[in-house]
Amino acid sequence: MFLLSFDCDTTRDPKAAIKIQTRLHSVGIRAGYAIPGELLENHWEDYRKLLDLGGYLINHGYREHAAIDPKTRKPYSTFTYRDVKSAVWQQDILDGHKTIFQLTGTTPKVFRTPHFGEFNKTSQLNELYSFLATHEYQISTSTTPVFGFLNGGAYKTQQGITELPLSGTLRKPTQLIDSWGFISAPDAIGRDALILEMEKYLSEFLSGKRLLLNIYFDPADIAEDNRVLDLLVRFGPFSHPGYDKYALHKPL
Repeated sequence: MFLLSFDCDTTRDPKAAIKIQTRLHSVGIRAGYAIPGELLENHWEDYRKLLDLGGYLINHGYREHAAIDPKTRKPYSTFTYRDVKSAVWQQDILDGHKTIFQLTGTTPKVFRTPHFGEFNKTSQLNELYSFLATHEYQISTSTTPVFGFLNGGAYKTQQGITELPLSGTLRKPTQLIDSWGFISAPDAIGRDALILEMEKYLSEFLSGKRLLLNIYFDPADIAEDNRVLDLLVRFGPFSHPGYDKYALHKPL
């Protein structure tokens, strides 16, 4: 099963997201888009097009939490749940929730923590899941691959939330597959390594192996990379309807 999402954390991403989802829509892939509410409001004329192209929105909080360094042109963190009191991040979730509802008329049921790897302590996750459950969320995809390695690719928390950890590589299951770690970070592993890992997964899928691949990218990192986009398209036959449909489709 293939689940695909994108974190649209900066102003680089609206046009890139539309270009990518247009390509994905042509093969029936529904991708989720985690967009801070503040950016969603400011770029709604662009992002609303995603919904017509089969994309859907993931509550990613409200406040912008990244910016672009003018020298390196790379994103850096400006806000993280790790460094604020519970009342602050809880309000941020509510504000993001409200923004999606006001813009789309749809109540979000899926959440992803901004900079999720920084908010993965047991105490943090327990508080997060309790808060999400109180507000009738069903799905969280807010944890690193180590949680999938320990608990499985999808599991129910004590609070009743289904957590879908992001996936790691086949060779090193705790190594997150994302465009930051492989392409954009100062110590990036490398684009060729990313392509190799995706090809390995695709080969396993084509051989009939029962695997869950849950990956995300920053749209601006791959929108012009036809080889990466071509690979994503090839996962079309294995694509799940999406996080927002997970409660209705339980294939695991």
